[in-house]
Amino acid sequence: MRKINVDEFWNWFISKSEFLMDIDNLKEEESERLLDEFSEVLGSYSEGISFDIGDLGSEGRKIVFSAEGDQDYFENVIELCQSTPVLDFWDIIAFKQPKGGKVKITFEGYSLNSRDLWFMPLENEDDDDYDLIGLRVALKGYRQDDEDQLIAVYSLIEEIIGEYDCATLLGYFDICELPENPEQEEFIPLTELQEYVDWHINLIEGRNERKDR
Repeated sequence: MRKINVDEFWNWFISKSEFLMDIDNLKEEESERLLDEFSEVLGSYSEGISFDIGDLGSEGRKIVFSAEGDQDYFENVIELCQSTPVLDFWDIIAFKQPKGGKVKITFEGYSLNSRDLWFMPLENEDDDDYDLIGLRVALKGYRQDDEDQLIAVYSLIEEIIGEYDCATLLGYFDICELPENPEQEEFIPLTELQEYVDWHINLIEGRNERKDR
């Protein structure tokens, strides 16, 4: 399929909007064909964007467009969502949104609950402006050099603070075994990570405002 621009994507979406809204009532083969077409048309606009259609509610449906954390495609997601035409009963959302402190995820055999993990803020000596966040996350059953476990923890962080902040603010993170007394070792419950990120963002914004004066 040829490369298309953002207006062409939305023209296609408008033509299929009613079917997408009613997708739960379509025959299985029809819904699969429609979703395949959605993926193909979206890929013709940008190959790095995925989509997730939410459940039908009293106010319609949500669609989340994601770059899957790849900053090379962030501008495509932003352009796509900022160019949204007027759509009745559709809520178009850029990037996977933060879900707050209490989150569970499953990845490659790992089931993680944010209530069971702790984190420690780290300083990055290469980040003179302290714009980025460094984290050490502690969990039971830490396995050194286990890439799947590392990705599972990263996925949990992304669920908590959202795709955009995770990709743009998290400059470094590692994982370690959970100490017997994490609080005494200056670890913080992972359920409080969103509050820490909000504090960090406010710190950056306040510093930038002072620079602009």
